[in-house]
Order: sequence, then structure tokens, then C-alpha cells
Amino acid sequence: MTGGRLPPIALTSNCPGCGVGLVPEELRERCYVCQCGHHFRMHADAWLALLADEGSWTERWGDIRPHDLLQWKVPRPYREMLDEAREEGLNESVRTGQATLAGRPIFLAIFDFRFVGGSLSIVAGERLTRSFEYAAATATPLVLLVASGGARMQEGILALMQMAKVNAAVGRLHRASVPYLSVLTDPTYGGVPASLALLADVNIAEPGAAIGFTGPRVIKQSTYADLPPGFQSAEFQLRAGQVDMVLPRTELRGVLAHLLELYCRSGVRGSGACG
Repeated sequence: MTGGRLPPIALTSNCPGCGVGLVPEELRERCYVCQCGHHFRMHADAWLALLADEGSWTERWGDIRPHDLLQWKVPRPYREMLDEAREEGLNESVRTGQATLAGRPIFLAIFDFRFVGGSLSIVAGERLTRSFEYAAATATPLVLLVASGGARMQEGILALMQMAKVNAAVGRLHRASVPYLSVLTDPTYGGVPASLALLADVNIAEPGAAIGFTGPRVIKQSTYADLPPGFQSAEFQLRAGQVDMVLPRTELRGVLAHLLELYCRSGVRGSGACG
């Protein structure tokens, strides 16, 4: 089920889905999925333990760090937010690197919602772009894990430009015929699903994940339309054709390994996946 033992994550005392009291160790064994099916949010370290074969992870481009280029002050200084995140051992919203999944080499890019809401920034965009470019150059499949509130407002237009930059790199990966698999978790909002997150060969969503561009209130105020219930849920997105499958976390590692094997057997470029 997992590549290694999952680390602890912050939990509520009761499940928001069913109200039952939580036993952290039992929940940990179930990949932080309650018996009622509620999927708790996981940080990057937990995703690495779930997907990467034990001892196979090598981080890339972690030395590229964010800076307060615009000297953003409202509603609070951006520099303070960066310093607080660094004190908690985080240096950006996206971690990228190489690993193996069930013995097959992959590039892995993981959003971490703890860092400024998993927002897309200049540094996150650079790390993602390099990942897609190196994956294309080395014919290595890329797996993306998404949890994001969108582009980082504290970096203004410079953050928004990352959408086009990363999309161009995704296009190069597609032209190289290298597999790209995306996993959308709760929440996936804003410029991230509007760009790279929904451009994969296979788009997978976790049950109950919120997926959309902006919140329902803003959409209704803009369109003056009555919105269907649950229109931003993973299940609704599946019915609308935005994602290809809704998959419980406990099955994710096995399905990703199977998809990589299918791509290998079909002769799709990506010899790294067929090692």
C-alpha cells in the first residue's frame, strides 16, 4: 500500500465526515483515510512516504528559495510568512525530485498546502518547469500531487506568469510522448487547475476533493446563475469529464504503478519507466 511508513500529520480530535473520535495510529495505517471515507489532507513528507519507494527519493532544486521581491505588506508582510515557514522546515509550496515507484523511475512534484496555501509562486514555477523539462529530456514519467489555493498574490503578476511558463514545459513533455499523471487532492483551486493540474495524460482526484477556479460565492456573484449542488466536488468533475477517475488514497500507489506499466507495455516513450 505504501512505499514507507507515513509520518504524523495534524489531525482534529473527531472526523469532520462522521464525527467519530480518531485514533491517530489506526488512521495512519489507513493512509489518513477515515472509515467513513473522509480523506485528511497530507503534507509533502506523507505523500513521499506513500508513493516513493523507501530510500529512493532524491530532492532536486531545493536550493532555489523565494524572496519578497514586491515587498508585500497586506494583510501581513510576506517576509514574515516566509520566515515562519522556514522555521517549520519548509522552503516552498512545491517539492520536486526523482524517485522510484514500485521500482520504476519517476519525477515527482508535490504541492504542500502548509506553505502559503500551496500557492504557485516564482520558485514553485521554476521547480515545476525544470521537472517537466528534465522528465522530457530523460524520458522519465512525471507524477504530480496537487493541493493548492492558486497563484500567490504576494508575488503579483510574476506568480501568474508561472502558469504560462509551466504549461509550456508541460507541452514539451507531451511532445516528447512521456507519461504525465496528475493527482488532485483537497483543495485544488485557482491558477493551478486552470493550468498544469488538469493537463495530464491521466487526471486522478481523491474522493470529496474540492476542485475549481474560485469559490462558489464569487462565481454566483459574477454569473448570477444558480449553481448545481456539489459542482466543485471530485465526483461532479468526474461526471463532467474534467477528471478521469476518482480514486481512494489507499489504492493510489497500486493504480499509479499499473498505469506506468501500461504505458511501458504500449511502447510510449519513457524508457525510464520500463527499467
